[in-house]
Parts: sequence; C-alpha cells; structure tokens
Amino acid sequence: MKFKCKVITRSSRNEILGVDKLTQLDLGFKKISNNFEDLPELKIYLIAVPVDGKANKELIKLLSKELGISKSKINIIKGGKSKQKVIEIDV
Repeated sequence: MKFKCKVITRSSRNEILGVDKLTQLDLGFKKISNNFEDLPELKIYLIAVPVDGKANKELIKLLSKELGISKSKINIIKGGKSKQKVIEIDV
C-alpha cells in the first residue's frame, strides 16, 4: 500500500489530516504501480525539526502508532529529504 504525504515540520503538534483517505488505500490503491500522481495524499504535522532525519523518524513513529503496525513495515520510498514524500506500507 502506497500513499503520498506532505510533511509540515516545526509544528505545535503531531497530527495526521486526511486519515479517512487511508480507508481508500485498502479498497483500491494496492494495485497502483509507480504512478505516484494517482496516490491519495495526507497532510502530516510534526513537532520534530528536519535535521539529521529526526522528522523522518518521527513520521514513521507517528504512522506506526496511528495505524497500529510495526515501524519496520513503513518505508519512505521517495522524498527522504523533501516535504513531499511517498510512503509504502508492507501489508
């Protein structure tokens, strides 16, 4: 399962907006190949600063907690040093 996210760092809270879109992922987005344009997008606010991968670690931790899955199943496959990221979750 893949989805896009826009990460806003240095926020006052850790929050995921558009979580309702994750239900769409289970219904029909598993079959999407590498066409990242068609993926649903979430907006994620993080307290962490984008220094030395701290924001990416916080992003994986937050997604793991919200989705109830192991951190090892979450990978940032595109945009490791960008605000726009593509996340892949091993189902």
